[in-house]
Amino acid sequence: MSSINNYIQELKRRKVFTSAGLYAFSSFIIMQVANIIVPALHLPVWSNSLILILLILGFPIAMILAWLYDRTPVGFVKTDDESLDEGFTNKDAFPQNKNGQSTIVYIDIDGFTRLLDQDEKKAMDLMHYKHKVFQPFIEKYQGLLIKRVGEGTLCVFSDEAKAVCFCLEIQQNWKNISPLKLKIGIHVDKLIVEHGDIMGKGIKIASNIKNKSNPGSICISQSVSTQIADRPDIHTESMGRQTIEGLDGEHELYSIFIPEQFIPMEEVDNAGIPVQNTNTNKTNYTSILMWIGGIVLVSVISLQSALYFSKSTDKNMINSIAVFPFEMIKGDVADEWLKDHFSESLTFQLGSMKNIKIIDRLQIRKALNKYEKPKQAGIAELATEIGKDIGANLVLLGNYSIIENEILIITKIVNSKTGETTPLIKKQYNLEAQSAAFDIANDLSEKIFNHLQKDKEKNSR
Repeated sequence: MSSINNYIQELKRRKVFTSAGLYAFSSFIIMQVANIIVPALHLPVWSNSLILILLILGFPIAMILAWLYDRTPVGFVKTDDESLDEGFTNKDAFPQNKNGQSTIVYIDIDGFTRLLDQDEKKAMDLMHYKHKVFQPFIEKYQGLLIKRVGEGTLCVFSDEAKAVCFCLEIQQNWKNISPLKLKIGIHVDKLIVEHGDIMGKGIKIASNIKNKSNPGSICISQSVSTQIADRPDIHTESMGRQTIEGLDGEHELYSIFIPEQFIPMEEVDNAGIPVQNTNTNKTNYTSILMWIGGIVLVSVISLQSALYFSKSTDKNMINSIAVFPFEMIKGDVADEWLKDHFSESLTFQLGSMKNIKIIDRLQIRKALNKYEKPKQAGIAELATEIGKDIGANLVLLGNYSIIENEILIITKIVNSKTGETTPLIKKQYNLEAQSAAFDIANDLSEKIFNHLQKDKEKNSR
């Protein structure tokens, strides 16, 4: 049970639950927009299903990214894994200068204990978030995070200037994150590795120097001050000689002046534009562009897929059909009842086909009544236009001619999308039998049914 609780806490720490909620809310908005856009663009009805499938497939990807990365003021950074042991197996695993010394930086949050007593969750969130904020700057100055002791952070750099520049940028960015201020101490000393852990008196000295600093300031030892004395972008002020636990006698400490905007000397180009700000902006813009690019890419893929399958459907698939009343080319007035008889029989028979929508005959009749048929035009010439109006992909047309006891029936299919006409049946029947008209209707229905069924099976392969 404890392992499950730990796993849930880890999911909370990495904000996976929050990301899942945001993803679900965003998906809901996208589906609502799709319900408006799909009909407006005349996309096929399954476009909504495609978008839903893409959103479902994207969910595990979003959750994996939420587990691996976290958003900070400097962009997306990899989430640190607290379950990993922090240690090193060789002395070359951490930055050091040619003399084998490292610049040690110790950072604490002033007032963290009070915040912990007042709001434990807020304090813990701030502590975790602090590490995410620090990591990009540590990497920027080729440093290394070697230990986290409660709210304290211990990291090392290969030289003093990089360590001080790192601290100045951290103090500058921290102002926009929390009202609690940072206390920072910097010292240069040798470090040793024992049983996979970084040790040395320099760590304790850096911690003691940090305790001498004021909240929101940076305190450095004399050895650090000497190495950065020639830097015009870094200004120090003496804090006097003080006793430091771990060092014999009194030693002079220095405070670093923290400007409103720090511009590292090595990052200023010929035009005087700070590269650091440009890089930060690049990170932010890159994150935004990545999100916009991802949304555009998914949208383009969805639309292209919809258009591709829509073309395929319009050309090959049979998903709606309207059976128009048959026309009598030649015959007596007494034979006009066959117009509706044939169309009704076909409508009934075709209604048993799966995945084919039959347009209601009343809807067809209303659509036909809207058109005044010109003398030179017949229903066939209006089939494409009427088919589009009533939402039929296919229009079934037929006509018959009666001469004495013989009837000639001709049927054809019109694709209302393309205007293509396909002949179906041309057959002559004998009308001498009393039930001939009914037998003809049944035979005609069966033949057309079989033709469309075969055509549907052929296109589904």
